[in-house]
Amino acid sequence: MAIDLYFKMDTYPYYDADEIEINDRVELLLQELEMILTTPKGSVLGDPDFGVSLDSYIWTTSKGSSHIKQDVDYQINTYISNDTLKDIDLDMDVNFVKGEIWDTIYLDILIDGTKVAGYAVEP
Repeated sequence: MAIDLYFKMDTYPYYDADEIEINDRVELLLQELEMILTTPKGSVLGDPDFGVSLDSYIWTTSKGSSHIKQDVDYQINTYISNDTLKDIDLDMDVNFVKGEIWDTIYLDILIDGTKVAGYAVEP
């Protein structure tokens, strides 16, 4: 089983100051997903394809939620190991909300049909 460092910020709702390592597969998956979703594409030296750049979709009028889901699926299949994904029913729900000045993207991560994480992107 994989073990990773605990790097949650103290503003995280379930932050634990005494935690050093993560060895729970769901927590490892969520940590890896957060890295993929919050890293701008092209910002990792040596791997210009890593990251989703969700904010770029706000300014693109020709790509909808299915394209975002496809991009995130590609990142998951490329950068998250099969051992981490094994026996985890992972899905996502992507929605656009039209605003008066700008639109917002909501991406919810679902495990076994339950929302476990959500990301909102606005300019």
